[in-house]
Amino acid sequence: MSYLENKIIPDQRFAKRNKIEYNVFSTEIEDASTVENWIGLEKPIKVLLDSETYSRLRNRRIEWDFDGEKTLVGVHIRSGETKD
Repeated sequence: MSYLENKIIPDQRFAKRNKIEYNVFSTEIEDASTVENWIGLEKPIKVLLDSETYSRLRNRRIEWDFDGEKTLVGVHIRSGETKD
């Protein structure tokens, strides 16, 4: 299993879209304000991803990692496993 850390600066790890709060996650970008188009995931949690991060995680078995304050800090990727 590998681990990817959330590179978004801590005070930008939450955002609202249509009055719904999302976690913001990227393995590539530090400043969320530089991304024009976010990809929104609804399940199992609400997360906004940049396109590069989405491509990296797509069709993989992942487990989101949260800290004690319920902030998304990383993701575990189960090596070699893809989602059917």
